Amino acid sequence: MDNKEIGRIFYRDGYRLANSHLESAINSTNLRKAIQSLYEAVDGLLDSFLQRSSAEGKPAECRKECAWCCHQAVLAVTHELLYLREYVQRNFSENKQDSFTERAREKSLLTLHKTMEVQQMLKSPCPFLENDSCAVYPARPMACRIYLSSSAMACRKEHDEPGNREHIPDLFQFPLQAGRMLNEGFVACLKQMGIASVEIPVEQGYASMVTLDQTFETWIG
Repeated sequence: MDNKEIGRIFYRDGYRLANSHLESAINSTNLRKAIQSLYEAVDGLLDSFLQRSSAEGKPAECRKECAWCCHQAVLAVTHELLYLREYVQRNFSENKQDSFTERAREKSLLTLHKTMEVQQMLKSPCPFLENDSCAVYPARPMACRIYLSSSAMACRKEHDEPGNREHIPDLFQFPLQAGRMLNEGFVACLKQMGIASVEIPVEQGYASMVTLDQTFETWIG
């Protein structure tokens, strides 16, 4: 089975997952459940993949407090940003929420109106990075979940010398493809149901969600 067919399979899985939760009714409750199921599906897939990779002698070196990748450009889709915002509202004090928002706005000043090529060269901590750990780990976007490297040193070199083609993170390609296509299929189903999505840097999207007081209910509406 070639990579294109594998991609089509995961795309269809993402589409079917969204449809299974929303075909009865398009509402915020069902949408939240669909996103949770999407994340559970990809997390289970990644657990199995990482176990196999380790058994084959090429384990991932990703671990808590290894945060080189948490300083780069990360894109997220509308449903991921709303899910992230709700997680922050449920789990953090108002002061901490304000802190996250301020950090997001500060990073947005660095990335707004920049091309993606320029953004990829900028190394600035994620608004949710605290003590080299992700403060919103259970609600992190798909791009963060599937970014798995077999070499922490390669990630550090890419962080220290962005743009140097000699320093490319040794990423596992299967998780990247599987997660991307699952998300694309999920978004395609939402679009088919009349729910439009955008993909935007996390800090810009989060800051915008807070400023506009965007919720699942207003998005669906």
